[in-house]
Amino acid sequence: MRRRSLAALTVALALAALVLPWLGPGAPEAAAKKLAMIMPGSIQDADYNAIGYVALQALKKSHDMDVAYSESVAVADAERVGREYVAAGYDIVAFHGGQFTTIAKKLSNQFPQTNFIHEASGPLPDAGPNLWVIGRKWYQGFYPLGAAAALATKTNKVGFIGGVRIPDVVSSINAVAQAVREHNPKAKFVWNVIGDFNDPVKARQTAEAQIGSGVDVIVPFINLGLYGLVEGVKASPKPVLLTTFQTPKWDLAPKHFMGSLLVDFVGPYKEVVSRIAKGERKGYYEMRPGRGMSLSEMRNVSPEVAAKVRKIFDEVVAGKPLPEVTDKMPSQ
Repeated sequence: MRRRSLAALTVALALAALVLPWLGPGAPEAAAKKLAMIMPGSIQDADYNAIGYVALQALKKSHDMDVAYSESVAVADAERVGREYVAAGYDIVAFHGGQFTTIAKKLSNQFPQTNFIHEASGPLPDAGPNLWVIGRKWYQGFYPLGAAAALATKTNKVGFIGGVRIPDVVSSINAVAQAVREHNPKAKFVWNVIGDFNDPVKARQTAEAQIGSGVDVIVPFINLGLYGLVEGVKASPKPVLLTTFQTPKWDLAPKHFMGSLLVDFVGPYKEVVSRIAKGERKGYYEMRPGRGMSLSEMRNVSPEVAAKVRKIFDEVVAGKPLPEVTDKMPSQ
């Protein structure tokens, strides 16, 4: 485990500029607390882990908190890391990753005096009295991305590349499949789960295979693996478009990215920590389009497609019913 002070890392500072409105004045509700965050990947990924780091910066400023983090923590090590933070006196331990569910529940039961925060696909029915859950409805945000892919494809073949087969990924695959069916019934949808969010080699190989089969728009649900996927897309002799997730990444492939599902963890974490400070030790905060998730501008598509995708996203924000399918994968 590595504990670091919040240094001025280039990636995190750039991302912090996106969330400055959350860092405004205002006294915290209670005395400062110590919060540690456990992350599955590197905070320099300009992606999921980096925006978790940005949330820590926000909490440090808004609540005058002593914060620490451990990055690139494997599931097998997460329990040990969590126990070490508890032993060191951190009274809030946050698990920034849906793969840590079992560990978060176990430690919250064993350490009732410590507050725990965990990110999951939704409410946890058996969550303990000291466990807050941030439910991330990624699949609702992936529906508009799937619609964008369905409307932009020229070959009528849309691809999806996911990291690990967890409920978040499964439900997002089903949401994209639904969007393709509804917005381009002629299009074929293919998907792959490569077993790792951060493996650029597997991501590139999978992208090249999909492109070779005729896919010309790819919707990824990966983190550092995206860098390999982008290289595969750039090397393709055929035009290929991409969506992206968590943060805008236009500079990686300005001719290929068409839109991003942008994610902000600052608001959710500030709300949860504020409520813990008020004595609410258990609760549920749901992230979804319009609440911690937004749609970027659309590029490399026609104005008509861009307008349709924006309308579709707004419909989801307004409550368009979307099934959350986590127990099966769509046929290919």
